[in-house]
Amino acid sequence: MTGGQLLDVTQEIKLDHDNVRELFERYKSTTDAATKKAIANTLIREMAIHSDAEEVTVYNDYATIGLGDVATHNKEEHAEVKRLVYAADSHGFGEADYDDVLAKAVTAFDTHAHEEENDQLPVLRQKLSTEDNDRIARAFLKARTTVPSRPHPWAPQTGGIAQKAVGAQGKLHDKVVETLTDRDFVDVKHTHPTF
Repeated sequence: MTGGQLLDVTQEIKLDHDNVRELFERYKSTTDAATKKAIANTLIREMAIHSDAEEVTVYNDYATIGLGDVATHNKEEHAEVKRLVYAADSHGFGEADYDDVLAKAVTAFDTHAHEEENDQLPVLRQKLSTEDNDRIARAFLKARTTVPSRPHPWAPQTGGIAQKAVGAQGKLHDKVVETLTDRDFVDVKHTHPTF
């Protein structure tokens, strides 16, 4: 994609939601343990990245369009999702209740995603200018490359500089952990544009 094409932040957010849903369907239908574990790793990564990327970009603009209280509510929901994703990430894959632990995280994520899609994304589409929509979409996509790839529920959740600074350290930590533990991942079905 060239830098001249305008992006829609609501489409980029929905793409993440759809990836999590599709990954979980794959997870539930897969019987091969190695593939299932790689899908679980990818689910954890995608939910963690999505949550932090929204917090440090999209939610910061909610107040300007009359959704300041919604941003606070969303961050509270994200905190719960992160706690549940963290529980799945730290739980031993293959333990008898692992599927239930992961399902709780995905269900919390999906409940929040439906709320965004039904109540918030239409407002964003309506109230953002084309230029602001594109700017926020690009910031969101850039943030996806800089935020941690694993959940850190006790890190700052403010969307501000503290979360960005801790997130940069967390991203480095996560890369080391993923390398040392030889984590495998699967491809996601839907990909974001590059610029």
